[in-house]
Amino acid sequence: MGRIGTDGTNGTNRTYGTPGRRMGKFPEGLGGGRTCPPGPTGPIRPTPSLHNAAVQRAPGPGLGVIPTLSRLRREPLRVLTELHREYGDIVRLGAGDLTVHLLGHPSFADHVLRRRHGNYDRQTRSADAIRLVTGESLLTNDGDEWRQHRLLLQPAFSQVEPFAAAIEQATEAMVDRWLARGGVIDVAAEMTHLTATIIAKVFFGTGLEADIAALERLLPPILAGTYARSTAIFPLHRFLRDKPFDMARAKLRAIVEEIVARKPEGTLLARMMEALDGDELRNETLALLLAGHETTANALAWTFYLLATNDADADPVYAFHEALRLYPPIWIVERRAIEDDEIGGYAIPADSIVYVSPYILHRHPEFWTDAEAFVPQRFATQKRNAAYLPFGGGPHHCIGAGFAMLEARTIIPAVLRRCRLELSALARVEPQAWITLRPRHGVPLVVRRK
Repeated sequence: MGRIGTDGTNGTNRTYGTPGRRMGKFPEGLGGGRTCPPGPTGPIRPTPSLHNAAVQRAPGPGLGVIPTLSRLRREPLRVLTELHREYGDIVRLGAGDLTVHLLGHPSFADHVLRRRHGNYDRQTRSADAIRLVTGESLLTNDGDEWRQHRLLLQPAFSQVEPFAAAIEQATEAMVDRWLARGGVIDVAAEMTHLTATIIAKVFFGTGLEADIAALERLLPPILAGTYARSTAIFPLHRFLRDKPFDMARAKLRAIVEEIVARKPEGTLLARMMEALDGDELRNETLALLLAGHETTANALAWTFYLLATNDADADPVYAFHEALRLYPPIWIVERRAIEDDEIGGYAIPADSIVYVSPYILHRHPEFWTDAEAFVPQRFATQKRNAAYLPFGGGPHHCIGAGFAMLEARTIIPAVLRRCRLELSALARVEPQAWITLRPRHGVPLVVRRK
């Protein structure tokens, strides 16, 4: 099997440092990895006081991270992986009001996302950046308002199989175009176009090329502006206008409002209209666009890249899961601690930030055998590994996960039935940790008819 390196090496396993306190290994589970036991069934124990002598400060560089901030912004995957390997499963960065903890253990992630999720909200820089696009939505809300919207919208996403025919039709049209053209095709760009087409047809009931082209044209500056705001070392965006972002956001909102006014029948939007209206409907539709377009496109692009460079005969669903493991589109999740807390015996101060990184969890050698390698078959033997969070975890897990899996089950087999895929000799495929984890230079594949 081929290996997928994270830092320019051949991807062989590396030795992790030991200064940080680590949790014990869990019993053998997924493909030889480790499975996390379920959380406690009884009440959550009271949050300990930070003055308790038994609660320690987590290991980490603290303010020593400052010299690496610009590098952290340029190549976050490499830097976060290095910090995890040097300090362990919880790493403290910054100090005082700027304290951040990186969590690299599934039980720590579960603590934040599920067991104690009520103590961790979305009053964060990344959520603030998304609010500029969607307003208050499932991507940004907490508490009762979030819970009400989630309950109202969940039924719209519970029965997605009727949309399989539209997905297959769009995929077959794409493959027809590939085979007629031949040669090298950027599969990353093609997946972006395909998912935009599917969104236009399935979500909004429109096959108009103008609508599809508008989605493809407007989303990149919006995503770029959102990422810039969420990662800026100095928040200059508060004082300087981002004209491309502002114009794209205004145009996208106008398009969404126009489509909503058409009241399309037999679509996901029609289902959502049964639960919401007005600004709430517009905001949740924008959130759906932001969360459901780029993520699925990138996951599919990584899947075809891995199949082209490894075992093309792998089961399509297992291959998709393995692509989500190696290259999770949502590679990091940010939360704010509302009150003082403790994770793994370490103090988490109120109003500090915690980062849960699926990218780190998905390559943790204590929970995955041959963690850097593409091994789809590991998903044949066990369906659950607590270190696997491609769709998030806890109550806030992705509402569109079922639709994403329907796309994968439909698109991947449809392509592989008719096409042989090979990586172009000139390809430079590497991950770029943007607002999602995408291929930096695309995925140029040679497509041949089977």
